[in-house]
Amino acid sequence: MKTVWKIIKWTWFPILVLGVFLWFRSPVTFLKKVDPAEIACITIFDGNTGSVSEITKAKDVAYIVENLQGIPVERTGISFLEPGYRFRMTFTDEKGGVVEELTINSADTIRQDPFFFTTEEGGLCFDYIWDLMDAEHDFIGDF
Repeated sequence: MKTVWKIIKWTWFPILVLGVFLWFRSPVTFLKKVDPAEIACITIFDGNTGSVSEITKAKDVAYIVENLQGIPVERTGISFLEPGYRFRMTFTDEKGGVVEELTINSADTIRQDPFFFTTEEGGLCFDYIWDLMDAEHDFIGDF
């Protein structure tokens, strides 16, 4: 019986570390179980300019939701104590309930505290959101 406890004592920590590592490296998909038609509004706050836009056109909402659903991302770091962000997005349903909140920092980085998520492919709808914000607020310059 002592040997069983000795084996358990020496194997639980490596198994725990391996489990946490596999969980951390597993792909994540945002808005996974959400139909784009369920999202009534996307409120976008631009952290660089302080501008706020509400995206309510079904075509634009569907494009953004489907883009986020179609690109798997991986956790790449901890976002605690990291100031600043680009587009903070709040997805709300028709009843006004918040479905999900996340921040797109660039074409390949999403922040949803407490983690940063990246995709090797790029392809997040960063430029599309920039164009929507630019059309509404007439920003000067371009990325």
